[in-house]
Amino acid sequence: MNRRDVLAASTVAAIGGLPWLSAAAGAQRVDQTRVGIDQVEELRATLSDLDAIDQRFGGDRLWRSAQHTLQWVHNLLDRALFTADIGAELHSIAGQLTTSLGWYCYDAAQQERANVFFSQALNTALLSRDAPLAVRTLSNMARQAVDLGKPRDAIRFAQIATTHTGTWAPARVHSLLAVREAQGYARLGDTVGANDAILRAWRAFEQGPSDRDPQWSAFLNEAEMTCLEGMCRSDLGQHQQAVDLLGRSADMQDTAHDRNRGMCLVRLSGAALSAGDLDQSIAAAEASVRMIDSGMTSQRNKHVLLNVAVDLRPFGSDSRARNMIEQITAHAA
Repeated sequence: MNRRDVLAASTVAAIGGLPWLSAAAGAQRVDQTRVGIDQVEELRATLSDLDAIDQRFGGDRLWRSAQHTLQWVHNLLDRALFTADIGAELHSIAGQLTTSLGWYCYDAAQQERANVFFSQALNTALLSRDAPLAVRTLSNMARQAVDLGKPRDAIRFAQIATTHTGTWAPARVHSLLAVREAQGYARLGDTVGANDAILRAWRAFEQGPSDRDPQWSAFLNEAEMTCLEGMCRSDLGQHQQAVDLLGRSADMQDTAHDRNRGMCLVRLSGAALSAGDLDQSIAAAEASVRMIDSGMTSQRNKHVLLNVAVDLRPFGSDSRARNMIEQITAHAA
């Protein structure tokens, strides 16, 4: 079974047998449906599966299905029967799914949709005083802002998120917010600000994981931290340091986080080219193309890879560079 088949099978396993995706889901009435702990656990497992598929393959094939799931949860909240405790669980699920849906849309280059879902999730968090949801959403918004060319917004979102950490947030969450802040400073070209935030991020990360770590921070392993610092170094023009960090990260990352490894590879390709190493740039780009060919759907990764193709054009006299441009265009355009 190739990875395209795995992606399809995984999606079916996560969401295909659930009522919100049945043929009659749009018309099905839930007025007298009684929701209990079993249904809540099924929904939470579905959210976990969706996030796991996103981590491996990207969000481009997930956001529509996730949107159906969110509509079903809202339908339950509006019409179903449940206790106050179950209602609180459903509201929590709706908030977490809304910010996940914003992330899937962001990864799928559906930025207007992403903004709508992030805004909804943040409003929900603030109205319900759900600090973890506010922090997660602001962290997502900070990452998106960097890619949209709004680094000052990224810094502001990360700093505002920090004001919601209170006493509940473990070190891993503080590490994530610091590295999001660093990405904003790096895109601004502020070396001092980026270095300070990177140092804070690593100090918090090195405190290790905790039983209190929320599931949405679990992706921040050593490989990802190394990759994010490498991306910052690349944005700061510190290309050789970026190459070293990104290459190490790509070697460390596991298959469960292939989407992140794919981003690491495309950024490695660009950094290596800026550092004057055409061979390494082409090798990283080839590895990224192979990931796309075998099921990677992240439009973010494809966009960065297309930028690499543009940067390879001055090397058009080299047959390897010409061939790589053709491969990138065929797979990522």
